Amino acid sequence: MTWYLGITTTRLIAPRPGAEKIRGEFAVEQQLRDLGIEAHAPRRVTFVRSGKKRYAEAQVGAYLPGYVFADIPAHLYMDAASCRGLSRTMMAIPLKEVQNQVQTFIATAAEEEAEADRIQARSDRAAMSQFNSGDALEIISGPFMEQAVEFQRMVQNAEGWPEIIGNASLFGQRVRIRIDPLDVRRAG
Repeated sequence: MTWYLGITTTRLIAPRPGAEKIRGEFAVEQQLRDLGIEAHAPRRVTFVRSGKKRYAEAQVGAYLPGYVFADIPAHLYMDAASCRGLSRTMMAIPLKEVQNQVQTFIATAAEEEAEADRIQARSDRAAMSQFNSGDALEIISGPFMEQAVEFQRMVQNAEGWPEIIGNASLFGQRVRIRIDPLDVRRAG
């Protein structure tokens, strides 16, 4: 068998007739797996808070947009090449590169995806935060407007809403403050 790097569409397509449309890389991966071919379109899960939402939500994207790795046996090559959304031009990957880099990359991406799944399963809002400990934030509204804050962690207040705990310099002293996530942005 030979490993290939296939070029895929990034548009939404259905992996089979009547199925829900999904990203092209994932649809091609599903079609190849349906043929019994080992295929990988590594996923990157990021937690993003958009608009006025208080909590970050998981967004799944492709680690390598427009590409899929597949270990295609010679007798299934033509069936694989006819998958919807997959370019007929595929690059063969030398076995040494597969062992040294491709499999390591696939395993690392799978570990990251599994960790993101664990975070979602636990509903760990702090881990879903788009900020990391030590990040510089700017307060954009409220009584401490235009102050710089060093992000420490995300907690839930008594009402169940998220709050950011951070360190700020006020009146010449370093103080710990609690801020609504809607009142801050990453310092630019």
